[in-house]
Amino acid sequence: MSDADTPYRAPRPGRSDPGDSRAWADDSKAWADTKDAHRLIAEALSRLVAADPTIPPHPYLSRHLAQHAARGEVLDDAHVPLAVLPWESSANVRTLLRQSGAVSAARRQEWLEAWARIEPFIGGAGPDSRLTSLHLAQHAATRPRTPLDTSAARVSGSRITPLWSDWTAQDNVLAVSETRLESLTRTTTADSRSLLVSGDSHGTIRMWEPHGVPAMAPLHTYGGAVQHLLPLPGDLLLSAGTDGSVRVWHLTRGQLLAEPVHRPGTWVSALTLFAAKDAPEVVLVAHSDGALGALDPVTFLPVDTPLPALDPAPALLSGVGLGGAEGMVLAVAQGRRVRVWDPRRGDGYTHEHEHEGAVRALVDLPAPGRYALCDDSGYIGFRDASTGRETAVATAPPAGPAITLTALTVAGRAAVASGGSDHTLRVWDARTGAAIGGALEGHTAPPVALTTLPGTSRELPVLAAQELLVSAGADHTLRRWKPGGPGVGAGRAVRRPVTAAALSGPGSTAGAPLIAVADESGTALWDTGTGRSAALPAGHATVTAFASALVRGEPLLVTAHSDAGVQLWSLDRGAHAAPARLAGLLGHSLPVRSMAAFPHEGRTLLVTGGADGTVRLWDLDRACVLACREDHLLSVRDVAVLDTAQGPLIVSAGTDGTVRLWDPATLRPAGAPLHCEQRVVNAVAAVPVDEPGRAVLVASGGEDGTIRLWDPGTGRPVGRRLDIGDGPVAALAFFRTATGRPCLAATGPGGTIHLWDIDTGSHLLRIVTGSPLGTLDALDARQRGGPHPEHPVLLAAGVAGACVFDVRVEGR
Repeated sequence: MSDADTPYRAPRPGRSDPGDSRAWADDSKAWADTKDAHRLIAEALSRLVAADPTIPPHPYLSRHLAQHAARGEVLDDAHVPLAVLPWESSANVRTLLRQSGAVSAARRQEWLEAWARIEPFIGGAGPDSRLTSLHLAQHAATRPRTPLDTSAARVSGSRITPLWSDWTAQDNVLAVSETRLESLTRTTTADSRSLLVSGDSHGTIRMWEPHGVPAMAPLHTYGGAVQHLLPLPGDLLLSAGTDGSVRVWHLTRGQLLAEPVHRPGTWVSALTLFAAKDAPEVVLVAHSDGALGALDPVTFLPVDTPLPALDPAPALLSGVGLGGAEGMVLAVAQGRRVRVWDPRRGDGYTHEHEHEGAVRALVDLPAPGRYALCDDSGYIGFRDASTGRETAVATAPPAGPAITLTALTVAGRAAVASGGSDHTLRVWDARTGAAIGGALEGHTAPPVALTTLPGTSRELPVLAAQELLVSAGADHTLRRWKPGGPGVGAGRAVRRPVTAAALSGPGSTAGAPLIAVADESGTALWDTGTGRSAALPAGHATVTAFASALVRGEPLLVTAHSDAGVQLWSLDRGAHAAPARLAGLLGHSLPVRSMAAFPHEGRTLLVTGGADGTVRLWDLDRACVLACREDHLLSVRDVAVLDTAQGPLIVSAGTDGTVRLWDPATLRPAGAPLHCEQRVVNAVAAVPVDEPGRAVLVASGGEDGTIRLWDPGTGRPVGRRLDIGDGPVAALAFFRTATGRPCLAATGPGGTIHLWDIDTGSHLLRIVTGSPLGTLDALDARQRGGPHPEHPVLLAAGVAGACVFDVRVEGR
């Protein structure tokens, strides 16, 4: 609707078609204030939304209701109800929430905020998947560590009932790319619009509004990865990357204007503007073989101008302004060496210095003659380009390589933001090197490029001029941050990623599942029925895997740790008492990644698979090792146990791309290894069958994003490959539905849980969490009690925490 001051009339309550002009006829009310108009429109439209979220609303409602509510300053769950959100198609809820300012206590936005967290990742999911994902997100955000309340747990149309969650996800995602992001910049168009511009690994350039909505059609280079972007006046953009070419684009027209540089067999290592004293500005282009050239930024023709000599290696370049009319000097980094070239001298480089690690980024600073750099050792330093003197160094640098830098202003101070291999961003005072605020956490892979956006008075009322930081990550996300504080709109501190989690069966008199959850801060057992927990006194070594066992009638919890040890704990004192340590198992030289316990010939055995490449078999009755195999190359990623007609079989999967079968009596190979053709095999699951004559199957989840089923007797695949379509498979879990339907759950770094029907190969449901997952576990109706014992229970855990829910893929 228009924002003009044309008088509006309120819609008549109860009309079923908001497109019907008669619905807006109400002679008793007219107004001239647009805010009041939008509020009344939102109130009227919200009454047209059916109470059942499975019923599609009128397209006008799904496209415009949230916008009317925001403009009328009534953006809340009452005016944009749950039932319309799974159908919401404007893709602006995140933006509208950020623009609506602080939320008063009387205005509830639980469902809106939950939708904003998962909307960037929801893709083409169907209504069932959207509603189910929204239900889980809302529960995780509003009921952390809260026992199940069956009276409030159901949502019409949702395929799950959340039972328990400890989940803290960031909500500062601007956009999600299907491909890996490689570069990022900001430009201001001729009509004064600020746009973000990103380049990706497939040669595509995309323009984004500051709130993350695509601004225009993408540009396709049909070349290599776009690793450099340089905006120029007049809506022009230069791009360069791994195909050795430089291209000139007109952004607002979406046109490729020229390709002034094309050097096959090389890649562009630097693209920057440079202006020597009393000389016109030029574009400098450095290639991977050390070639350096200059282009006119208007005609894009080669310019004959003095340039420094480079070594035959990739170079990073940054012009460093000297202030006033003094022009620039050029900072050049090649490997660990940094040199400064002053064109006024004409006699080569003025000075140089060596670093402990290869230099990864250079950036000019607002102070004349100053620049910052970072390297693979984690060093972040500040230097004077005229003297070569180090003026400051980051006081608490990251432990790993610093990858990217950008200059910005924080509270009136010149600052530098860095992105590191530890996935975090940090901000430093450019004068002193002191850290400004804490680490900015949320990316699940290293940030590869940074830029800034101007702050607005609505987002930052106290410091209206403070810039916002925008990062492009190898996790395919664009994220926005307040420098010196948490991510924009994050609201809650980021919790430590879960390192291990497992379901341990009923843990209370109500039959609700008991779960074990570990992160870097500790390990706890939670009763999902009562909300009570007991800490595991496991010491300082982080838990890397769990297993449950029953030894001589005593329930045990088995934990593997980052120090490569395995510990046995008694749960006989009840779910709410701290477990008692019984024994330790030593033998692995690197941490165990997966374990499974099972009964065999009157004993309880444990199989472990470690990062040291070994599969080990243990007798839990005697707490001793029985056998060890080193057939896998490199790491063992997962283990499982098959219950066959002839007895149990051990299954292991590894980075060598194979699944191997073992005899539990001897740990000798039970047949030839299965070469899965999935690159690394990250996960395996046993798929039992009930029908006589049918073989038990093995499911393998691969780095290539596929799931394959195998007949362990013949070593041949069964059925077609199942493709999750959003990255590697990190975890698998088998379960049966209430009617006995065999299903697989799969997940990975994409943060989506996929449910498949094994018999038909049909995809049943997507549950989107928006945060990478690494663990799945399941209990079906045969293994659990609880308030809904006929439904299977799934546990999912990862970067943002853990959640437990029952599943209803059949019926409502």
